[in-house]
Amino acid sequence: MKGINTPGQALDERGLASLPPQRARYFTLRFLHSLGRATSRLLPFPSLRLEMKSMVSILLVLLLASLPLSAFDGFTDIFGPVDEVAATEGSLETPFAPSFGINGTVGFSIEGMRALDDTREIETAVGGGLEIDLSWKGSIVDAQAKLALQPTIDTPLQWVDIFKELSITSYFEGGRLEAGLLKKEWGSGDAVHVVDVLNAPDYRNGIVDDPLAMKVAEPMVLTTATWNDTALEVVYKPMLVPMLAAEDPEHRWSMLTDAQAALFSSATVNQVTSAELSRFTNGQYGARLVGTFGPADLGLVYYNGFYTQPAYDLRAYYTSGGAIDIGFTRAQLFATEATVITGAFTFMFEGGFWLSEDSSATETETYNSKWVYLGAVGMLIPGTGAYASVTYHGQYILGFDETNPIDVDTIKASQSSDGKAYMNTLTAAVDIPLAREKVTVRLAGTYQIETKGYALLPSLMYSISDDLVFKVAGRLFGAVGDAPDSLFKTWAANDSLAVGITYLF
Repeated sequence: MKGINTPGQALDERGLASLPPQRARYFTLRFLHSLGRATSRLLPFPSLRLEMKSMVSILLVLLLASLPLSAFDGFTDIFGPVDEVAATEGSLETPFAPSFGINGTVGFSIEGMRALDDTREIETAVGGGLEIDLSWKGSIVDAQAKLALQPTIDTPLQWVDIFKELSITSYFEGGRLEAGLLKKEWGSGDAVHVVDVLNAPDYRNGIVDDPLAMKVAEPMVLTTATWNDTALEVVYKPMLVPMLAAEDPEHRWSMLTDAQAALFSSATVNQVTSAELSRFTNGQYGARLVGTFGPADLGLVYYNGFYTQPAYDLRAYYTSGGAIDIGFTRAQLFATEATVITGAFTFMFEGGFWLSEDSSATETETYNSKWVYLGAVGMLIPGTGAYASVTYHGQYILGFDETNPIDVDTIKASQSSDGKAYMNTLTAAVDIPLAREKVTVRLAGTYQIETKGYALLPSLMYSISDDLVFKVAGRLFGAVGDAPDSLFKTWAANDSLAVGITYLF
């Protein structure tokens, strides 16, 4: 599966795992569309900027911890001196040579969207910037830094905007250990997941067709061990990183209804500090076990962490006009996943149970336990090179009390599922290569069944040359008919069209 050494992998020039052809075909066909979890994270989050000083300290500890591995004992059996390598057909095997690499992109784009105060006017925003990917590939240690300098006028730069990924990977016999600011993907779904829990989402600029770009790189230590057709991945995260959303209730990408925006504009909100987020008690951990059985990949997931969306305690505000307190709900995820490849079709399944710290569903300021589920099918259309997928996913909240207006589950459901305990969403996408794959047309959309809200993300990408790409992309939001409040209805005025060009080096 993505993010780990999957069972049945071949070895590269260093003796490290790489995908065999039959598995590489599946992952090559999976394209990016970021629609799945947008309707499941529907509450705003006031600024929780993490202090760079504490972040760097934690990162150094994580990176240094990855170096003195006792597991390197016996590793020379694989990567021994050249004169100890057995001869093949009368010649010695060429030793692996360490290398340093640098690549990246320089881009420029202009996006136009309707002005909020006058829909007859068009506001323009200039985007783009510089992205650099630095990498060092050694015999048993790799290092990588992905940096981005993409300043915007209305979104102040934070560390999460600059450090897209920062990691050291140490290899040992039968596995590897990674530490740093990482982005990982769990689950079998086609970019849409219900068990992908390792990275908080970023909704400050709405949703885009790149799910990786909408993940926040988080500090974590992750180790992977593989044997035969099985792989075990274990992860530890030392701090809580919450979801990111527009801070201002009046911002065009605010995730609030009009009534919620009025409430948070007038009330005093006690924000969680970076010191509180980085406490040892906020550590999170989990494991993922996957195996290959014929045409199927099956997996088990356990995670002990937090819901990344904030929970609001409104009791003091409604009883005495006091402040609104923000908190986070700890929960455990017990889940399973499966991928089955049959000819041109790929079937994907995910399902799990979130056991909340409020298992009795009696506390209004914490989220309840819930079931989550996903089913998807992807198809390579014969003779065209096009790939299409359809995903159905949702959740069911236990102990839901629709009569309590200050319960956090009720507040969330009022915008995400028309006040119901269940929420179901359909997502579809198609990727069509044209002109000998120089042109790619992508059509992606999602429909939230209970609220009738929708989002469409069409795009066209033209490879002018191997290192120059032109792209046109649109974003359309809204709701069908006389629909109830929803995230996409809130964003109905944010339809946009962007034109950009990117140079790859």
